[in-house]
Amino acid sequence: MSIVSIGYFSFENGHSQAPLLYCISQIIHGGEDLEYYLRGVIGKDPMEPVGGDPGWQLYSDLQKNGTELYYAWVDEEMTGIEPNEGWYDEKTVKFYIREGLENVLKEQPNRKIEIEKIFKKYNL
Repeated sequence: MSIVSIGYFSFENGHSQAPLLYCISQIIHGGEDLEYYLRGVIGKDPMEPVGGDPGWQLYSDLQKNGTELYYAWVDEEMTGIEPNEGWYDEKTVKFYIREGLENVLKEQPNRKIEIEKIFKKYNL
């Protein structure tokens, strides 16, 4: 297994969480609008994106028992990430989103108020 480093994350290619961490690395990129993908992915706004280029998607699916599972998919040919898909519970997804935002905060401490509002808004 090789180590993949993208943005604010490093993970092992071949690990079961690789597709999730790749998707979250695309969501949490430290750019101008930190909520750009969060509004669609965990905010569930149908008018906001839940994926992008190069070839990835992360979206929630409400289960019959009321829990949320998140499906992560990456285009294996474009990204080289294996496995290229997986299902993850809400707690795991939110944990890694928070971790990514905390990494942004370490690098961009001037965004503390903005990031704390995101933590609260999305219950991270």
